[in-house]
Amino acid sequence: MKLKKEFILAEKYSVKHYITQTSFCDIYSAKDLEFSKLVSIYVYNASNISNDDLDSENNLKEIGFLGLGIEGFPKLIGFGDFNYLNERYRYIATEFIVGESVMDRMKRSGPLSEIDSVLVCLKLIEIAEKLHSREKSILLNALSLDNIMFDMSENTEKIKLRNLINVRYFEDEFKYNYIDGVLPNYLAPECFKNVFTAKSDQFNIAALLYHMITGIIPWFSEPQDFEISAKSIDNLEVNRNSPLKFADIFDDHIKSVINKGLNYNADERFISLSNFTNYLNRDTILSNNTSSGVSPKKKKRNNIAGNGFSDVAGMDDLKNLLQTKFIDTLNRPEHARKYGLTIPNGMLLYGPPGCGKTFIAKKFGEEANYNFHLVKPSDLSSIYVSGGEQKIGELFDDAEKNAPSIICFDEVDAVMPNRSDGNNSQAIGSRVNEYLAQIDKCSERGIFCIGTTNRPNLIDVAVLRTGRLEHKIYVGPPDFEARKKMFELYLKNRHIEFDIAYEEFASLTKGIVASDIEFIVNQASHKCAMLDVRISNKVIIEVISSFTPSVPKEEIEKYEKEADNYKNNKSDTEGKTSIGFKRNRK
Repeated sequence: MKLKKEFILAEKYSVKHYITQTSFCDIYSAKDLEFSKLVSIYVYNASNISNDDLDSENNLKEIGFLGLGIEGFPKLIGFGDFNYLNERYRYIATEFIVGESVMDRMKRSGPLSEIDSVLVCLKLIEIAEKLHSREKSILLNALSLDNIMFDMSENTEKIKLRNLINVRYFEDEFKYNYIDGVLPNYLAPECFKNVFTAKSDQFNIAALLYHMITGIIPWFSEPQDFEISAKSIDNLEVNRNSPLKFADIFDDHIKSVINKGLNYNADERFISLSNFTNYLNRDTILSNNTSSGVSPKKKKRNNIAGNGFSDVAGMDDLKNLLQTKFIDTLNRPEHARKYGLTIPNGMLLYGPPGCGKTFIAKKFGEEANYNFHLVKPSDLSSIYVSGGEQKIGELFDDAEKNAPSIICFDEVDAVMPNRSDGNNSQAIGSRVNEYLAQIDKCSERGIFCIGTTNRPNLIDVAVLRTGRLEHKIYVGPPDFEARKKMFELYLKNRHIEFDIAYEEFASLTKGIVASDIEFIVNQASHKCAMLDVRISNKVIIEVISSFTPSVPKEEIEKYEKEADNYKNNKSDTEGKTSIGFKRNRK
C-alpha cells in the first residue's frame, strides 16, 4: 500500500512524496498543515505491529524514545492512527532530515574515508553512551547504514538516526527475531542467544565502521542471506571463523580497533564505549593486528597468571577508568611525558568490605602485565617488615629489580596506621616513616602502589599526599549489571535449571556487596545438593529473601557519605571517583 500524493493524513499532514519502504514501515515526506513545514511520516500497518513494539499504553515504543529528546534522534512532531482504504494504520511524524543515509552516500560515492567513518561512529557512541547511562538503561540493539542519516540542513553535516525501531530498555525481553531492517552480519554472536548488552551495541558500531571504510559487509559471502534466519545465522557462524579482510591502506591501529570491537568474546571487546572512543580518537594506540580481534598481550611476567579484567564481572566504569587513567599511561610512559603528563604513582581503593577491592587490585596487575606483590597485615611478622626499615627497603628493591611492579598494601590502614591516633610507638612510627620514604615518587623506579581499605580515616594522612597514594577511588556495592554477571559467573558450570532468572536475582539484591552474591549461590547450591535436584530460581530467590546483608544499609550510607567528604576535600583529580558502580542505577 502506498498513500496517494496530497492525501490528508489525520487532518494534519498532506503527503508529498513516497521516500522508501523498510521491513516495518513506509516513509513519506509530508507538509505539516498547521506550521507549513516539511516533516517525515512513518506509516505502520496496525495489523502487522507486534506486541513487542508496543508499550504499556499501547503506543509504539519508538514514540517514547523519540520523546527523550536525545541529540542525534529526530525531533518528534506527532503520532496517532488513521484509516486508509478500509485498513487501520499508525503513524509517527518527525522533523524532516534534509540529506541522505550513509548507505545512499556509499552507493553514490563509494566507501567513506577512515576519518569520516570514525566521525560517524563517534557520534553513534555518543548517542549510545547517553542511552546506557540513563537511570533506566536503553540499548540501541541494532543499527544499519540505512538508518544513519547525514543531516545537511545546516552549514555543518550532523549525524542523526532515521528511526528507533530496534531501541529497547535493557530490562525488556528482546529477541533477535524481533529485529527489523538489520543484517545478521551487524549483530554480535550473543544476540543470536537473545543476549543484548552494551557490548553488543559496541559490536554493532564496529561492524558498521568496517563496512563504511571497506565498502564490504563484514563476513560477507556469496550468496548472502540478508534475512535473520536459522540458515543465515549458521552460515555467519562458519564465516566468522575466517579473519576479516583489510586492504593495504589500513594501518595496524584501525585494523586492531575494528577486530577488537568485533571480537567473538564480549569480554575481549573494549571495556566500555568510552574506552572504544579513546582508541578511535587515537588517544591510545593498538599497534598489533590479529584476526581474532584481540590485541596480543605482552609476554607474561614471572608471577602473573590470570585473565586480567576479563575475570571482573561487570564494573565497566571501573575497568574503563583504570585502563585509561592508569594502565595506558603506565605502559606508555614516554608518550605521557611527551604531553607533560605525570606518571601515576599510586591509588587508594576504599569502600565497604566484600566489594572486591583486593581482587580488583590483582586483576589490575594482570591487565597491566606488572609483577604483583601483595602485603597483608599478617605480613607484619614477615621478612618484609620484621627487622625494621631494612626489610621494607628490600621489598621495594625487589619490586624495582623486577619492574614494572605493583605493590598492593591490603588493609593499608593496619599496615600504615595514622600515627596521630595513638599509634605512636617507636616501631610503628619508624615503619610508617620508611614506607612513606619508599612510596614517595616510586613511579620513577617502575613501581605503582595500591592501598585497599575499609577504613580510610585510619590511614596515616601522609600516605595520601601527592606523590604517594594520590588517587582516591571509592568502590561501592555492585550495580545491577555487575550483580547479574556475578550470578552468571558463580552459577556457571553448576547443576542449574535451564531458565535461570539472572536479571531477577540482580533486581532482588540491590545494595549487597559482591561477596554476599557468592554466599547466596553457595547456600542455594548446598540446599539443592541435599535434595539432589537442579539449582532453581525458586531456591535462589528463597535464599535471597532470607538473607541478611553482611554490610547493613546504614553502613553503606556511611561509606558513601565518606566518599562525598573525599570529593569535597579532594586534593587530586579523582577525589571521590566511584568506579564500577552506578549509585543511580537500580
